[in-house]
Amino acid sequence: MTTKEKQITEIKKQIADKQKEIDNFELDNDDYIEQYEECLNEQGDISIGSLTYSPANVLKNVDEIAYNCGLNDFVDSIDKEDNEEYKKLLEELETLEDELTDLEIEE
Repeated sequence: MTTKEKQITEIKKQIADKQKEIDNFELDNDDYIEQYEECLNEQGDISIGSLTYSPANVLKNVDEIAYNCGLNDFVDSIDKEDNEEYKKLLEELETLEDELTDLEIEE
């Protein structure tokens, strides 16, 4: 096997690994807690007697399961194509594919 064939084989392996990483990419709920809570709080504070609380705080403390389900739904509604980490993976894949194309043209 020539050096160029070895390079092509290695890049193909890297492409497969990067594609697998892209296919298995998931958004991390922890990265979106602030946005989720801002969305919940847009409706304004909740008053109980003379005290006021944010809706996110109330939901989190009164029904943590509902809070977490809502957070999951919120994150599921986000397009991962807008995530910087995901975009970086796509760029890395494109770079590898360009390298492969260049090597194959040289043959």
